[in-house]
Amino acid sequence: MLVSTFEVLVKPQLPRASDLPPGVPVPPGLGNLSRNVLQGYFLTIANVNFFPVTVSVVFTLKFPENPGGAIPSPVNFDDFLNAVDISGVNLFAANPSAKLVPEVVPQNNKARITFTLPENGTGLLILQPNILNSQIITDANFEARGYVEIFLSSLSGSDEATLLITPEQRGTFFKDLNGATPAEVGLDQIAYA
Repeated sequence: MLVSTFEVLVKPQLPRASDLPPGVPVPPGLGNLSRNVLQGYFLTIANVNFFPVTVSVVFTLKFPENPGGAIPSPVNFDDFLNAVDISGVNLFAANPSAKLVPEVVPQNNKARITFTLPENGTGLLILQPNILNSQIITDANFEARGYVEIFLSSLSGSDEATLLITPEQRGTFFKDLNGATPAEVGLDQIAYA
């Protein structure tokens, strides 16, 4: 079943002066308006059944291309950080219940996470740029879009189940993470469906 589109990124809100075509004037103070944004995709899934349900969530995207220039991030699924939280504990990719597994397709553009929700349980799945790689934050040139599907896994033990699904994008805005004052860091957050 198709769930939603998604966009995960670490980018400036407004284009940098160096990203503008030659001859395009840069208004004074433009840099004061723009902050970087770290945007992640959050998917809440509730199992409203009286039995456990195993689901597979599939992400499909087109990796960025830049013919003749540097290739922006991401270049593969290792550039993402994902977590699954079912019991109040974030499970990261080192845990098999939270591992984003690339699928073997000609485009190499699909990855799957499979996990089990307990009866009447709710889980939260997070996909975002891998901010543990400091270069992704420094470069601020990460952008990926695609769509999400969810399937009842053959491991589920049932051919059908009822799920309640809520997709959401969340963004954290920042100026300088090494800033000495809150104003220099410029943190702010927003969530939207």
